[in-house]
Amino acid sequence: MATMRLTVIALVICSATLPLSSSMASKSLTYDLIKSIDHDPQAFTQGLEIDEGIMYESTGLYGYSQLREISTTDGSLVRSVDLPSTVFGEGLTVTGETILILTWKSGVIFEFEKDNFTQVGEHPLEGEGWGICSFNDRLFISNGTNSLSVRDLETLDPIGSLVVGEEDEIWNLNELECHGNHILANQWMTPFVHIISASSGEVLSTIDLSGLPSGTSGDRNEVMNGIAWDEDSEGYWITGKNWTYMHLVSFSEGGNAPENPENSQNETPTLIGGIILITIFSFVVGMGIHSKLSPSDLIINNDEG
Repeated sequence: MATMRLTVIALVICSATLPLSSSMASKSLTYDLIKSIDHDPQAFTQGLEIDEGIMYESTGLYGYSQLREISTTDGSLVRSVDLPSTVFGEGLTVTGETILILTWKSGVIFEFEKDNFTQVGEHPLEGEGWGICSFNDRLFISNGTNSLSVRDLETLDPIGSLVVGEEDEIWNLNELECHGNHILANQWMTPFVHIISASSGEVLSTIDLSGLPSGTSGDRNEVMNGIAWDEDSEGYWITGKNWTYMHLVSFSEGGNAPENPENSQNETPTLIGGIILITIFSFVVGMGIHSKLSPSDLIINNDEG
């Protein structure tokens, strides 16, 4: 009986190391923290972007949605304009001299002048709006699924769609950042940023940012949602809804591992890891045969359930 119980425990340990989706990414990257600055804990961040050295942020919630300019020096609010109290603001992107801001369920995209935050237009949006980013010739809009709407940069008319990953591989794609030939996407309610091919939709890599200090309230909505490439600093700014900090990070295949690597559910076990698990399993079974170790003596710490 002791051997059987230990076998079950060992199988539980092995299963806890398996990813939720082993094909979620071809490789996992790590990050290096460059610096951190304050972030307004009242800001329900929905979109983040830097254009010509200026950081723009959009916030959500009915009656609190805004377009903001944020200082990259200390995180302070430089200027802001309120969205109508009847809309729930979502992601934003800069296109030339204007800023586009999505709404969640109101079916409209607001257009503002970049220089003075004056609203200059509205555009129809079918379905929900979550995140948006732009290249020189097209826009991408997320709606919380694994499919991104592709739109004409000038007319904002739909011109196609981009399915991310394999079927049902990744869901809840949220805030987007277009950079190079890639789309970086926050995955809502997770600490993951996925790097996606803008042409094929393939998930090229995934970064676990669970080690970054976030907020202090403990509210379930206090999740990562904001990523912006800073060309001057050669890094990405990361923040979230009601976070108390913003972090400038760089991504690499080396560097420092996240402070809480046990929260990662996307890293495929390596051959070495498998060998270690088999060795541990064999040792535990052997100990069960020669001792009277009871299940209560073993503590399995699994915070991912």
